[in-house]
Amino acid sequence: METSICSPENRYSHPYKPYDIQIQLMDAIYDTIDNGYKIGLFESPTGTGKTLSIICSTMTWLRDYKRENVFQPMAGLDGSDTDDSDSDDEPEWVKKAYRDTIVSRSENKMVDYEMYLEKIQNEYENNIQTAGSIKSSRPPKKKRSTAKKQELHDEDFLPEDYYSDSEVKPNADKLTVLESEISQLLDKVNGRTDEIEMTNDCPVNIYFSSRTHSQLNQFAHQLALTKFQSSFKGVEERTKYLPIGSRKQLCINEKVKSFSKNDSNINDVCVDLQKSKEGCQFLPKDYLNSSLTKKLSDLSLSKIHDIEEIADLGSNMKVCPYYSVRKGVEMTEIISLPYQILLSESTRAILNLQIEDSIVVIDEAHNLMDTITSMHSVCITIGEMNSIIKALKFYLGRFLKKLNSGNRIHLMKLIKLCQLVISFIQKSEKCNNIKVGNEINTSDIYQNSTGDMLNIHILEAFLAKSKIAYKIESYMEKVAENENEQAKTSSSNPLLYKIVQFLKCLVNPSKEGKFFWDSTNGITSIKYMLLDPSSVFKDIVSKARCVILCGGTMEPMSEFKNFLFPYVEDKKIKSFSCNHIIPPDNLKVYPVSSQNNVTLEFSFDNRNNPLMIEALGASIVRICQSVPDGVVVFFPSYKYMNHILSIWKSTDVLTQIESQKKLFEEPTSASQVQTILADYANTIKEEKKGAILFSVVGGKMSEGINFADELGRAVVMVGLPYPNAYSGEIIAKRKFIESEAIARGCSMSEAQRNSQSYYENLCMRAVNQSIGRSIRHINDYSIIYLVDCRYQSSRIQNKLSSWVRKRIETRNYNMDQIMEETRDFFMCKTIARLA
Repeated sequence: METSICSPENRYSHPYKPYDIQIQLMDAIYDTIDNGYKIGLFESPTGTGKTLSIICSTMTWLRDYKRENVFQPMAGLDGSDTDDSDSDDEPEWVKKAYRDTIVSRSENKMVDYEMYLEKIQNEYENNIQTAGSIKSSRPPKKKRSTAKKQELHDEDFLPEDYYSDSEVKPNADKLTVLESEISQLLDKVNGRTDEIEMTNDCPVNIYFSSRTHSQLNQFAHQLALTKFQSSFKGVEERTKYLPIGSRKQLCINEKVKSFSKNDSNINDVCVDLQKSKEGCQFLPKDYLNSSLTKKLSDLSLSKIHDIEEIADLGSNMKVCPYYSVRKGVEMTEIISLPYQILLSESTRAILNLQIEDSIVVIDEAHNLMDTITSMHSVCITIGEMNSIIKALKFYLGRFLKKLNSGNRIHLMKLIKLCQLVISFIQKSEKCNNIKVGNEINTSDIYQNSTGDMLNIHILEAFLAKSKIAYKIESYMEKVAENENEQAKTSSSNPLLYKIVQFLKCLVNPSKEGKFFWDSTNGITSIKYMLLDPSSVFKDIVSKARCVILCGGTMEPMSEFKNFLFPYVEDKKIKSFSCNHIIPPDNLKVYPVSSQNNVTLEFSFDNRNNPLMIEALGASIVRICQSVPDGVVVFFPSYKYMNHILSIWKSTDVLTQIESQKKLFEEPTSASQVQTILADYANTIKEEKKGAILFSVVGGKMSEGINFADELGRAVVMVGLPYPNAYSGEIIAKRKFIESEAIARGCSMSEAQRNSQSYYENLCMRAVNQSIGRSIRHINDYSIIYLVDCRYQSSRIQNKLSSWVRKRIETRNYNMDQIMEETRDFFMCKTIARLA
């Protein structure tokens, strides 16, 4: 496909002059989509403008596609046009005239729609200004009001009477469909003179998905910087963008927000309110055909809005933004959404998100497999089961006479099931049948009991349909608050929702997942885990035109090919790793193998060697003496970091470190992270000697925290952070990989190599994620020290991010030589800065 803009710098409509590596990345993404690749794997280090490169390349391709396939009269001359009015019997000039007419009509509709969007945007902003709600032409973000706690009565905690599918609900409402049809007919009779009904003639959309709310908001802000060439004539074509969010982000009903404490809860509260007599004041009864929801959906496309601004639109117009934005999906070019929505086929269907033939972009994709696994996994303990039983019995005791028989019977069955699981765990512990990682046959849970008569399929359907979980959770919270106790059910993952998830896994266990034993801090648990994420992801891959996975640390890329889409041929996969935008001499990477003739190898068997721990301390002291400003040290775990620090405190090592730099430790509590980071940054800024921060791989500071400039002039990676080889998850996953390999005809030794490679790749992805924290922009500079002799291995080095791997010092330097080069490195940077 040829673009109409030939200049490499202008071709992608980048808002700034792009760096060479950004042009390379945009070329690679465009080529992946345009040349029929199914998968694109792209690594672009943080700080290299990855988000803008993704936006500019994908949107440029989409506009080119629309220009040549939607608004091009000659499209369809290859014989794919089967319209009867364009038959072979007619002269060519008739065919051309017909196609010109179709295209002109389509273009005219789009011009009208663009003008309509301009009109409603201006009207809205003028109305807001008149009302005194804003002070400029761009509506400022308003702080969302905190919901006031609503006064709740016992009746609010009662579910609707429950009837199973085999029972007939008295006075069932049969008028819903008829009411909707009447409403639609009335709308047609009355007409809607202020609206334009549009259909999107382009079958392709771009779906951009990332893990966190802040990342999606950043995407919206970056998108707002861009402007792309119109795909049709007559008017400037705005980028039609829609952020899709959860009820938690978009609900504007204070009652719902005050009643709900988590995502699952707020969904149930919202649905429950809609079913009530009063309904939701912000949601029209027939919202699918409401002119008010249509107006909000169009207004959301009139300019680039982030998710908070969409919520503000709904608040100002007094109409539900969560339901309204769905009507705008059809007209969008690009949609952003969190992983959880993209990866749920049922949620996509509810929201009318059609990924067929579309471009799916997944950012921060190094998290993707873990996210898929966690979405389809659940773990439950005896303690949690006992808490659930206590809550259910308390609730039954309070509302027994007010519940109908369907609710009473099913709640008692749920108590029975929890008791069976507890009994099963206790018997297994008595018989010493529990071994971490060993598979559990779920039929054994009901052995020698009447549990198989519970019919957990019906029980699971009861919990799903009755929405009773949030009623019980909310009531128990109210009781706890009234008794001045801490509400245990206010966590982000309440226990009753956990039992719902557990039941779903019992009812429909995926053949790609297993139940197995696990143990944390001596507490036994039953865990269900999805072991093959490719089965879930296949739905997206099979439907989409192209799936693009991007991230700052995507190595080792073989993991994605082996475990996320093993069914896709290699020739349909394009991989590309960007270099960093920094000059080659702004980063040095040194493997540190020894200190004072002591080999540094922090393997499981050797990591408590006192001589090696002392040598590590001596190495860090020397690094602190040679590196200015901030040094960040990553340990494999909190436990090991605390062990090392306790030994150094008993010697003079910690005193030597503190004489060079002020010491900070990563807190275990997330609430303290920002305070520690602020103190660390202020110390570096105010004290000449700088500071050192001891952190943990996979902890609060190894991802999402930037150590730019003086905050991270050196990063020290201590050892290879392999995950706990004896955890239930790792044992179960490695067994699964080996069994799958043997089923494909591999030998046992090959199967074991596959599982060992998986284990090693988990470690190296964590290394890449941590050491990528220090370089954040083109003028930044830093040194990375990889402290372990195993980093000299070519196998390990090949799994580092390419931009790190290219800068590894391959000569086998001793510590004296490394420190000499370190001092020279920072001396040169100081001279260059002062020049």
